[in-house]
Amino acid sequence: MEIYLLVTLVLVYILTVFMIRKHSRQRLWLIAFMIAFAITGIALSFLRFTNQDIMMNAAELSWYYILYLFASIMIALGIINLWVFRHSIWEILFGNSDEDI
Repeated sequence: MEIYLLVTLVLVYILTVFMIRKHSRQRLWLIAFMIAFAITGIALSFLRFTNQDIMMNAAELSWYYILYLFASIMIALGIINLWVFRHSIWEILFGNSDEDI
C-alpha cells in the first residue's frame, strides 16, 4: 500500500512539474506537507493520550514503538523546520507569484 502511495505521489509531482508554474507547485506541495504534518501530530497525540491497549505479539509491538519513535522525531524536526523557514514558507503561501509566468 505504501509503495503505491509513494509511486502515485512521485507521478503527481512529475505531472505538476510540467503543468503548474513553480510558485504554485511550491505552494501545493508545502500545503500537502503541512496537512500531512498536522495529521501525523494528531495521530501521535491520540496514541499518546488515549493509552489504548494494543493486542500484538512482541515482534509487532517493537516495530510499533520504532514507528512511533520515528514519527515523534518527524514531528520535532518538522516543528524546527517550520520555525527556521517561516519567512520562506510565508512568502510561498502568501507571496507574489508574478515572477515566474
